Amino acid sequence: MSELRKDPVINRWVITLDDKTFTPHPDSEFIHGLSEHEPACPFCPGNEDKTPHTITEKKDTSGAWSIRVIPNNNPYLKVETPLQRKSIGIFDYVTGMGANEVIIETPKHNLDIDTMPLNAVADVIKTYADRINDLKNDTRLEYVLIFKNRGKRAGGHIEHAHSQLMALPVIPKKVQEEVDSAEAYFKLKKHCVYCDLVANEIQMKDRVVVENASFLCVTPFASRLPFEMWIIPKRHDSHFGNINNDEIQGLSEILKDSLRRMNKALSFPAYNYIIHTSPQKAGSLEHYHWHVEIVPRIKSLAGFEWGSGFYINPTLPEETAGYLRSL
Repeated sequence: MSELRKDPVINRWVITLDDKTFTPHPDSEFIHGLSEHEPACPFCPGNEDKTPHTITEKKDTSGAWSIRVIPNNNPYLKVETPLQRKSIGIFDYVTGMGANEVIIETPKHNLDIDTMPLNAVADVIKTYADRINDLKNDTRLEYVLIFKNRGKRAGGHIEHAHSQLMALPVIPKKVQEEVDSAEAYFKLKKHCVYCDLVANEIQMKDRVVVENASFLCVTPFASRLPFEMWIIPKRHDSHFGNINNDEIQGLSEILKDSLRRMNKALSFPAYNYIIHTSPQKAGSLEHYHWHVEIVPRIKSLAGFEWGSGFYINPTLPEETAGYLRSL
């Protein structure tokens, strides 16, 4: 059986299959058998001289760091670069101004979000918000993207748990599409599409993975890839930087739980998660809603997907959600 499903947010079509023969190919060697401290790891305590300077850090009660934020060793963009724009004919250029930071989430080499203490996960999330808010002071920046690449298939090349920040002088196309599509929905229905999505998913229950007082985790109706999950706040807010203390706690719980379920279901796959939030200079948007997207990297894209913009998902989101709920 196959269906074409339309994403209600950006009107993207996905081909959804019920392929009982589909077998995930996880990238599990990244997680198992790690020691608490790895002498050669540049992110382990004692090797601070192997990384660039510390931008900011949080220390524990003993005075040792528990989170470090540093510039990427080979940054794609630099804040020191002057912002200049130019055009030659139909071609537009912007100098490589921006920021590329690494958030080292824990001093322990063998931990990840799902195995870290809850208060440590909360500190990571607060650090994300603090960095986004701090970078608002640089008015050259239009957007800040927080993302995590875990495992080789997801673009991660260092075992030690970390995530990254990219601050850009332009707004990414995917984010702009989301904002514009959400605005079109709001003009038509006078509601936020994400708020409506939360209400519908809670009522229908089929695609809910886990829920708490502040957040809902679902497998999206038009999931692009197997076991894709979205974490959506129940309180409407367009800016992740506005997250409050109760929501930091709630997001810590549901992110940790969602990744635990994913790891149990797929034997520790490579994965990405991405925080989608409003552009830096946008005011409070009644039509847009920040959220977190979690994507296990267990299926490669082929020619049809690259050529058409369609995704082919061999699993039904409802069955995926049911399986994850059971874990």
